[in-house]
Amino acid sequence: MTQQRNGGQSLSGELRPWRIPAGWLIQIELAWLIAAALLGGYLSGLAANTWEAWAYRVFTGANILGLFVLGNAAGYLIYEEVRMVLSGIYHREKAAEVAEAQAGLKTAESQLKTAEAELIAKQAEFEADRAELEANRAEAAAAAAVARATAARSEARAARAEAIVAAQPEGEARAAAAARAAERAAVAAWYERQQAAQREGRPFDEPPPGYDNGGLPAG
Repeated sequence: MTQQRNGGQSLSGELRPWRIPAGWLIQIELAWLIAAALLGGYLSGLAANTWEAWAYRVFTGANILGLFVLGNAAGYLIYEEVRMVLSGIYHREKAAEVAEAQAGLKTAESQLKTAEAELIAKQAEFEADRAELEANRAEAAAAAAVARATAARSEARAARAEAIVAAQPEGEARAAAAARAAERAAVAAWYERQQAAQREGRPFDEPPPGYDNGGLPAG
């Protein structure tokens, strides 16, 4: 028993749909046997000098069984030749289908690799954006800490100034209070500018009031 591949094709290259079923083959053989008997009877009645009678004697031995065997042999050869031609056509078509499927598979693999590369690039871009956001948050927190420290220093200065003013005459106290109010207003204005720059995402490198460009207290 022969094993079959997909599509009804056996390992020997035979295509099952092109085989003659056993029931049909028996009917064909019986029909040919009857036809051979009738044809043999007809040829046997011909004159010996005719070419039909000569061919009947030479190729079949002038008997019906020989004619039956000769017809079977000729029919089998013709059948095999036709089946070989059809099998060749079938194999070429299948080879073309396999080549087309392989080309489609390669195209799909290429598209998949492209999609993977794009995904990796988007992931890297996302990581970069997240790192930048974290850096901005850290910078904003540091700036807020500097602002709070500056405000604390200003409050400490104001407290010292108030203590000094308390021990000074009334005129000097008013002047010191005015100076202190001006300093507080300057610090508040600087803080508002710093917060506005943070909200708008602008760089802000202006030193707090009372500090030089190096970040050290003036004076």
